[in-house]
Amino acid sequence: MKPEVKGLHHDHIDGSIAIADVITDLYAMANVPFPFHSTRAWKRYFRNPHEDILKRFATVTSVLQSEEALTLAGYAYGRRRAEQGFRYVEAKFAPQYHTTGGLSLHDAVRAMREGLTWAEQVFDIRIFPQLCIGREADPKVGVEIARIALYYDGAVGLDLACDEGRHPPEKHLPAYALTFGSNVRRTCHAGEWVASHPTETYRQRLLENVRTAVRILKCDGIGHAIPLCNDPELIREIVDKGIRVEGCPLSNLSCGAIQSVADLRIDGLLDAGVLYTLNADDDLFLPRMPRVIAVCDAAYDFTETQKKALEENVFHAAFAADVRTTAI
Repeated sequence: MKPEVKGLHHDHIDGSIAIADVITDLYAMANVPFPFHSTRAWKRYFRNPHEDILKRFATVTSVLQSEEALTLAGYAYGRRRAEQGFRYVEAKFAPQYHTTGGLSLHDAVRAMREGLTWAEQVFDIRIFPQLCIGREADPKVGVEIARIALYYDGAVGLDLACDEGRHPPEKHLPAYALTFGSNVRRTCHAGEWVASHPTETYRQRLLENVRTAVRILKCDGIGHAIPLCNDPELIREIVDKGIRVEGCPLSNLSCGAIQSVADLRIDGLLDAGVLYTLNADDDLFLPRMPRVIAVCDAAYDFTETQKKALEENVFHAAFAADVRTTAI
């Protein structure tokens, strides 16, 4: 039996298959012609790795510029995840990408939360929003997003996403430092990818970003952390601090960051006590969770103890306090 994963920690709303459910509605709401002859054609375009990823995501974010559109996207996301059998999900979105139509960052967050809350009530699923700072932004924008997270006093998390290669974690230390000592839970995409050259320092540079996220940004979670298995000392530190790792093995494989999911040594991390979880990342164009679980289980032949950890870590390491207190 494969692990039965009923929750997600690393899940981007604008990259989720739920967007496909409402993409034509979003274009109609924006009064913009849908630039593809069908939703299927759009999905083929989005899944084409030879197309520029920023242009692919722009087909979504360009029509997520009103409160009504963001609320619909949040609702559609919760509906789809509930239909897939998830009980708890942490939904990532970057409000800075939803302000070109005149919304403020606060407006964008409020509208998305309204849709997510609506879905929670209708579909009996717990959704915890994570506010992402697109790391190419000026640190002042990051600080503003952190202030919004503080405003919600633990009801939303803080994340750092996008171009890790050119914008290392420490760039947005001012935003993260603002939340130290607060109820805001912090995570960070780190150790996912950096410039491939010089090759001899590639893994070291990835690891240094993970260390920065742990020791300087004081994160409660790390997204990806591909080279963590190479640093026993950092593994012990993460275990001792109760920091979770939001693994995205097939995302890493699909993007060429690893040669095999076995490279991540997930079994060893679980055996060491790391709060590791499996996630799809962006299942609009990356493999969905059933495939993630199947490929990882085939690669590792997880023990019963490891399967139990993969199932329970989702709840034990949840950022939502009410989910942690009722964890299975």
